[in-house]
Amino acid sequence: MPIDPATMMMAAALFVIEQQLGNIEEMGEQIISFLEIEKESKIEADVKTLTSIIANYKHNWDNKLFVASNHKMVLDIQRSSREHMISYQRMVSDSLKAKSLIMGQSKVAAALDGLMKKFKYYKLSLFSYSLASMLEVMLSGNFKEEYLQGICHELEEQGAAYRDLFTKSSVYLEKISGTAIEKNVLKGIGTTSVALGKFVGELPLLKKGSADEFLQNRGLKLSNQAEKLESAAVRSFAEIRDPGIRVFVSRMTDMSQIYNHTSDICFDEKNIYLIS
Repeated sequence: MPIDPATMMMAAALFVIEQQLGNIEEMGEQIISFLEIEKESKIEADVKTLTSIIANYKHNWDNKLFVASNHKMVLDIQRSSREHMISYQRMVSDSLKAKSLIMGQSKVAAALDGLMKKFKYYKLSLFSYSLASMLEVMLSGNFKEEYLQGICHELEEQGAAYRDLFTKSSVYLEKISGTAIEKNVLKGIGTTSVALGKFVGELPLLKKGSADEFLQNRGLKLSNQAEKLESAAVRSFAEIRDPGIRVFVSRMTDMSQIYNHTSDICFDEKNIYLIS
């Protein structure tokens, strides 16, 4: 039976996507689960639309009506996702310009909460843009190596910008959590208790008592609590440090390998082999 090489290439490309489809959908659901239901429903709707298109693509890749209508929709989502990314980048940058005066732990928590929300919307927008970029390639059928390399390069630049802003935000959180009143009070009390405990331990009549041990242990415990307060904000923020674009870059790199570096197609009763 004559075999159409283009069909074989598409089958291989679809297999590559299918391998990661579950992970891509899970990534989207994980990000969406953090968001407030009443806010940013447009971004959430865009992500769900994109995951629906990619799930149905394998059944309709040769359906011209499906391809044409969804290609336009994907381009629209790609454009709006870029706008959202720029918007949240600016919001985060503006938040980092605020002066870090001495503040209570409640204000540190509020600052963390604000940054977390902005970054999660930013990450969701980047996820939406990356998925739309990959879908645009599949729907347009443009698998030229230069085109794919350009898209991958842009996504990598977007990922680098995300990581850079994340690093600056982490430094900001460390700074404001380090000036929190409650943390400094606890650390001060803890240091005093340790010093007092050592002093009491040096008094001849009290050396055999437990007062010095109690004060020193209590002081160390308070100091540890202070350190926990200082690092809790940064630890929770660290959970969103990964921009999550690597899976899309890898899949498009695979597509470029399939379409631009395959010299022969062979098969046996179980497998198809693309020879590079």
